[in-house]
Amino acid sequence: MQIRISQHLHKQLLQLLLLVLFLFALSACASTTDEEENFSQVSDPGQTFTLDDLLGTTFKQSSSYSTEGLPGSSNVSYGFLRIPGGDPYEYEVRFYTSHRQAVDLGTPLAIEGSGETAVLSKSDSTYKEGVKNRRMACGSGVGGGARSGICSKFGSYAIFGNIVMLCQGADEAQSVERCGLLASELLANE
Repeated sequence: MQIRISQHLHKQLLQLLLLVLFLFALSACASTTDEEENFSQVSDPGQTFTLDDLLGTTFKQSSSYSTEGLPGSSNVSYGFLRIPGGDPYEYEVRFYTSHRQAVDLGTPLAIEGSGETAVLSKSDSTYKEGVKNRRMACGSGVGGGARSGICSKFGSYAIFGNIVMLCQGADEAQSVERCGLLASELLANE
């Protein structure tokens, strides 16, 4: 009788172990799928976008910036995109002649204009146009809740084809996700 109980417990333990391994494998596959669905920070859909392509989407241009101080760029547009039922997100979109130029010439100045280490002073920035639109008040204030510092409005950037997008977001992940929203709008417009 003890042998049967022992065999039964061993069989149940083996089944439980197999179930745990199956669930672990299933969750690993699910997390890989989620990562594949995320928008890549640098990607080339094989298309060359123009300012007209951008303005043909739901993107609303607030300002057009000079390209002085932004080597290789042909146009720069600042504005916002509102996804139906959502809040508007702000973007600075820089156009280059090719994906390679966007990567080679656009990356250093995209890094300078976004993220935690963004240069937010006009006197210190390489590309001076629109610096005031790249910053926002942040930090906890004293007393009545006033903000006490200046932070980057654009948590990060993305390069999509021949454009460099600085995208509003509290951090890199949120910012790149919102860059993906604009990229989807551009692809849907083609």
